[in-house]
Amino acid sequence: MRGKVVAGIAIPALVLGGVGAYAVADAYDVVPGLITNEAAPVAPAPFLTAAAVSPAPSPSFPASSVSADAPVPSRSIVQAAAEQVRADERTGESTNVSVVDALTGDVYADVSASDVQVPASTTKLLTAVGALAALGPDHRMTTSLVWERNSGVLTLLAGGDMLLAAGAGHGGAGEDANGFAGIGDLVAAALQSADFAPGAPVSVLVDDSAFEAEPVNPEWPQYALDQGYIAPATGLAVDIARMTDEHYAPRYPDPSVAAGDVLVAALREAGVQVEGEAERASAPVNGIEVAAVQGAPLSDVLFLLLRDSDNTIAEIVGLVNALETGRATTPAGAAEATRAGLRSIGAPVDGLVLLDGAGFSENNRIAPAHLTGAIVASLDAEPTADLLDLLPVGGLEGTVATRFAGTDAAGVLRAKTGSLTGVTSLAGTVQTADGRLLAFAVLADGMPYGQAAPRAAMDELIQTLAGCGCED
Repeated sequence: MRGKVVAGIAIPALVLGGVGAYAVADAYDVVPGLITNEAAPVAPAPFLTAAAVSPAPSPSFPASSVSADAPVPSRSIVQAAAEQVRADERTGESTNVSVVDALTGDVYADVSASDVQVPASTTKLLTAVGALAALGPDHRMTTSLVWERNSGVLTLLAGGDMLLAAGAGHGGAGEDANGFAGIGDLVAAALQSADFAPGAPVSVLVDDSAFEAEPVNPEWPQYALDQGYIAPATGLAVDIARMTDEHYAPRYPDPSVAAGDVLVAALREAGVQVEGEAERASAPVNGIEVAAVQGAPLSDVLFLLLRDSDNTIAEIVGLVNALETGRATTPAGAAEATRAGLRSIGAPVDGLVLLDGAGFSENNRIAPAHLTGAIVASLDAEPTADLLDLLPVGGLEGTVATRFAGTDAAGVLRAKTGSLTGVTSLAGTVQTADGRLLAFAVLADGMPYGQAAPRAAMDELIQTLAGCGCED
């Protein structure tokens, strides 16, 4: 499903193909009227999603070449390249840069790297690292059915998995974490349970009370919901609550109850008499579990989250992190869980302000040094050591699939993108021509409308780093 990191760089096992795989309008200014410099401004999504080029370029280096013995780049050259990004007329004075050694943390460039600013979707990188550090790559979210015989109530109990299949899950045989487990699996398991033997029509309830927060984070803009960029984070959904097969499809306004409706239909198809439709309520206190399914390992969920820059999954991962670490399942609890996870591996958190896990909030504050610090700390800590395996490869995957195609950065970059109106950001790692692995973060906010120009200026820095045979 994806390649394995070797010495810090991953070679993908599956290149996502097909021009229609992901919506690209907001990322590449190709559809008038959405996010383009040629149309009236419309608030963009804080992510850049695109299909991979075909044929995809091959990584231009052997993975084994990444080592602490590779020549270090000239600090003066890297610093000058970073300063040029801020001086570029396509960005501006509110462009801050951090470039450090991914293995040692040594600083190669610092352009106000400790100044916090609006991060857009690079927020997701910290959400992912915080959860990975706290819960580990093998953590799985559990969805269960609870049966109360006397009342004839069957309750679908939410555990955070919003990637359920309507039918049987693929159990790891699919393209990614979506559909790993399914409602159909729950029904099949319940019908095999000796404890589930309804002699009268069954009533179906949905209990997502483990997730206390309002499903729609108050920091999210309305357009994000209207345009299918996000679903209410209820802790339970089929296919991230999409109403159609489109990637940015309209979402069910109540994902949990919509999943309950799928359960009702599956039970009826299996011959179980069900009274009425699914309703939200707490599970009976004397109910017993008759079925449970576990979703994909957290590492696979985070791969999908970062590859697609999936806003809903980012939000729910933060809330699950809070739930599993004994914190309130609210945006504040999720933020504290993320900070605690980062802190546990030695990543910097001072000054960090997080109001959502996805990066929609214009009130989030992250410094470039927070991002590079998280990357360096991740590579040196056991639960997060495979972080680079989760970030999409430049010129090959996800939100950087076409952005670096045909450049020195193709195949040697792994990065998370970000965009909001007036905000452009990029953070990840890139390997130099000399084989040195660098961690970088470039954030720009307070800019005029439009992504193409600042993105191009940032990409030039990354290409300079990738092509750098520039040791002192």
